[in-house]
Amino acid sequence: MLFNSFSFGLFLFCSYILYWAFFNRKIVLRNSFILAISYLFYGFWNAKLLLLIFAITTTDFCLGWLIDKENKKEAFDSEGSEPVASKSSLRKYYLIAAIVANLGALCFFKYFNFFADSFAKMVGFLTSSEVDSVALDIVLPVGISFYTFQGLAYVLDVYKKKIEATRNVIDFYAFLSFFPQLIAGPIERAKDFLPQFQKVVTFDYEQARRGFFLIAVGLFKKVVIADRLAVYVDKVYADPSSVSGWPAVVAVLFFGFQLYLDFSAYSQIAIGTAKVFGFKLSQNFNMPYLATSFKDFWARWHITLTSWFRDYLYFSLGGNRKGVYRTMLNVIIVFSVSGLWHGASWNFVIWGFLNGLFMVLFDKVLKLAPTTLFHKIVSSLFVVGLWMLSLVFFRAETFSDALLMFQNLGLSNWEGMYLFGMDSRELKFTFVLLAGLMLIEALLKSRGEKIERLFFENYPPVRWAIYVSIVLASVYLGVYGNGSDNNFIYFQF
Repeated sequence: MLFNSFSFGLFLFCSYILYWAFFNRKIVLRNSFILAISYLFYGFWNAKLLLLIFAITTTDFCLGWLIDKENKKEAFDSEGSEPVASKSSLRKYYLIAAIVANLGALCFFKYFNFFADSFAKMVGFLTSSEVDSVALDIVLPVGISFYTFQGLAYVLDVYKKKIEATRNVIDFYAFLSFFPQLIAGPIERAKDFLPQFQKVVTFDYEQARRGFFLIAVGLFKKVVIADRLAVYVDKVYADPSSVSGWPAVVAVLFFGFQLYLDFSAYSQIAIGTAKVFGFKLSQNFNMPYLATSFKDFWARWHITLTSWFRDYLYFSLGGNRKGVYRTMLNVIIVFSVSGLWHGASWNFVIWGFLNGLFMVLFDKVLKLAPTTLFHKIVSSLFVVGLWMLSLVFFRAETFSDALLMFQNLGLSNWEGMYLFGMDSRELKFTFVLLAGLMLIEALLKSRGEKIERLFFENYPPVRWAIYVSIVLASVYLGVYGNGSDNNFIYFQF
């Protein structure tokens, strides 16, 4: 059930009416309803995979509770006569079990064939012989990278005594399966999100209005811009050997914007959907293409995942506490692992490694920190340019396809740009859309609060004209069924 589908619109409408009419008055009733519709939403993809998310949720709930029990036992023992060290706790073993359960499920479903194939190739290379790899027919559960990370973060936070484990089963199951962010985030932290399931909410017209507006804007970005870019990008990357000059350059540029618009659109729809049900999700994007350094970029891009890797991997490796060179190594390790998280391919590892290298080289060694407006503009173009070039590895099907794309970049073959699903008029319209997007983001960055306040509090005719324009543009200018299958890109992760 895609956010950009009629079935989701019907599902959202029915759920919204039932929720506010009958199920929001008592916490247990509200959370039971949220849990039911979340499992219904997930079951639309593959009902059998509900068993997996149920098993992961049950495991995290039980192990979190057991760790919390050991935490309380340690606290009690520390007040007694016996030294705490003599009371050997089981909490570490419970944590290991949670890590194995979550990452084990993730690795099996997402990486088994990749690791098996890589191992077979390595053995074949070392022995100078051909080794057949073992390949299983495994269905990748949609959203598994997200809900395993959210559940594991909960257990880790309980282990670190940042939060207490919840005793409410329904609350926790609803927390880990909340349908707006179940498939592709944002990855929520229990300390911020779980308490929202433990308080009664009342209907708020202002929240509903802002929520539906976010949904509309997200759909516009997805179906009008991102899916239009996908038509061109898919045709170019389908056969990189047939592309040279400007078409390759345009494809690199277009995919950079397609990825941003596609994923930020999903996040906006998720945040807006949560908002109309009375919940607040974390911001996942903050105008990353206006970043002036790589550190700044990653503070704005996929914020909840970046912070997850920072808090649970980077700090665990020692962060910046073990010297300059170890810090640089930690950064590169984290980015490489982040690349692998995105997909079972060495291309993704290379993409992650390159971005870690960019962070180390330009932020930590050269200390890219522009101060004047001109230098900020140049720096932003440089950062975004390198980022988009690294995305060639992200988008290309194979390593050789990525190399072909790099080899074919150039400033020739201008007429060839019109051979990949867009004529001159369509290309101009697309560039106008992208320029308009960047202009709006620049205005929001400088005067965001003032513009938002004026928009929602004044000039109702103008506001409603914008509402209607967004809806009509999404209906009449949206790209449906062309190029890709119109899934959100991050669904594959």
